[in-house]
Amino acid sequence: MTLGAPSVSAPFELERWFASQAGGQHIDLSSSGALARTLRDLLALASTGERDGFDAVSLGYGAPDGARSLRAAIALRHAIGPEDEITVTCGAIEALLLVIDAVVAEGDEVIVQEPMYGAVGGLARARGATVVPWPLRPEGGFVGSLDELEARIGPRTALVAITQPNSPTGSILDERDLNELVDMLAPRGVWLLSDEVYRDLALAPGLVVPSAGGRYDRAVVVGDVAKPFGLGGLRIGWIVARDPAVRARIGAGRDYTTLSPPTPSAALAEIALRHADELLAGPLENARVNLDRLRTASTHRMSLSLAPPRAGATAFPGVSDAERIQRRLASRGVLVVPGSLFGRPDHLRIGLAGPVNEFAAGLTQLESLC
Repeated sequence: MTLGAPSVSAPFELERWFASQAGGQHIDLSSSGALARTLRDLLALASTGERDGFDAVSLGYGAPDGARSLRAAIALRHAIGPEDEITVTCGAIEALLLVIDAVVAEGDEVIVQEPMYGAVGGLARARGATVVPWPLRPEGGFVGSLDELEARIGPRTALVAITQPNSPTGSILDERDLNELVDMLAPRGVWLLSDEVYRDLALAPGLVVPSAGGRYDRAVVVGDVAKPFGLGGLRIGWIVARDPAVRARIGAGRDYTTLSPPTPSAALAEIALRHADELLAGPLENARVNLDRLRTASTHRMSLSLAPPRAGATAFPGVSDAERIQRRLASRGVLVVPGSLFGRPDHLRIGLAGPVNEFAAGLTQLESLC
C-alpha cells in the first residue's frame, strides 16, 4: 500500500473550527482533554534519576519504533500487548493515519461510529474508501446496537473503527459488547481499530474501561499522552498491533512521515507514564465535579438533556436550538463545540476536565439560555 494523505478539498472541519477560534474567550469549555501541563509541572513529579536521564537524552534521531524503555512503560501501564507490538508515533493523529494507510485500500468500506472524532472517516475517504456510519443514539446511552452494526457489514468492509471510550459522548463498550464485536468481525477478517486515548479517564470510581487490545489478531489500538495528561505538546502517541505484517506496513509508512518520535518528548512521556496516577488525579476530580453539575442542570431544564458519559473528558448534551445557543455563548465569551461538527446539530460538546469554577460560570451562562 502507498501512503495516503488527506485531500485538501476535504478539510477536517473540527480542527479547522478550532483554528478559527483563537482568542476572545474567557471561559473555554471546548477542550476534550486534561488541562495543559507545563514542562515545570511534569519535571516536578520526576525523580532525580528521571531528571538526570532527561538531561542526557540524545538529540539525534531516535529508534523508528520508539525507545524500548518507553514502549515498555506503555505496555506496563495499559496491559494491551508486549512492547514489541507497540509503535510510538507523533501523536494519535499520526497513529490513525498510519493504521488507515496500512489496512484500508481504495474501494474498501470503513464503518465508523457516529458521532466520533472525524480523523478516521476523513483519512479513509482520502484513501478512496467509502465511510459507513454506525449511529450511536442518545436513547441508548450512545452505545451502538451490534445488530445495526452487523447489518452494515458487507463484502467490502475492511475496517470497523471505534473510540473506547467514545468521543464526544463518553459511552463505552463493555466486556460483553467487545467480545461480541470481535466474534462478529473475526470470521469475516475485518480489522478493528480502537482509539483509546481517553481510556484512563474513567468517571465512575473503580470503573476500568475495557480495551480491544489482545482480543483479536486484527485488533489495533491507538493511545496517547495528550488527552489524559494534558501533554499534547509532546506529540507522543502509539499503536498496538499484534499482526507482524501490519506492523511492517506501519513501519514502512512511517518512513514517509516522521521517521521516528522526537527523543526529548519520548523521555518526558516515559516520565509521565511512570507518574500517571498523579497526573490523572486533578483532571478526574474536575471532570467528576463538573459532570455532577451538568447532570443536575439537565434535570432542571427541559431543553437540556444528558446521557451521562461514563468515561472521557467531554459530555454531549442535547440542547434545544443548539446552534443558536452555541453562537450566543460565544458572543458572551464562552466556548463550547457545535454538535454539528460531529453530525449532531442538536447537541453541544462540553469539556469536563477544566477548572471547576470556570465550568460553573460557563454552565450558568448555558442555563440562562436554555
